[in-house]
Amino acid sequence: MYAVFLFSAEAAGEARSLVSDDLVSRQSVTLRDAEALGADLEGLVVAIEGLEAAIERFAELAGDAAQRLPEAKAAAVQALLKREEEDAAEGVGFLFG
Repeated sequence: MYAVFLFSAEAAGEARSLVSDDLVSRQSVTLRDAEALGADLEGLVVAIEGLEAAIERFAELAGDAAQRLPEAKAAAVQALLKREEEDAAEGVGFLFG
């Protein structure tokens, strides 16, 4: 299971501290600037892939500081993150290939 949350630029520091929660930190957590990622959003994107309980814990901790993206937008952000990973892997392969 995965979820994507959006924090405003002002709340980005809070997002970074929330991902250090014991349960949340044991999941796959990615933090990216939304604009740098190429998403049509502004702020810090936090993507969490893992246990539903951890995602719910993060949502509870974040409270009103974050907006949980609807399924369609979350899937679009996940696709951008995957493409970024693939591009990075290809670059490393090119350097050391």
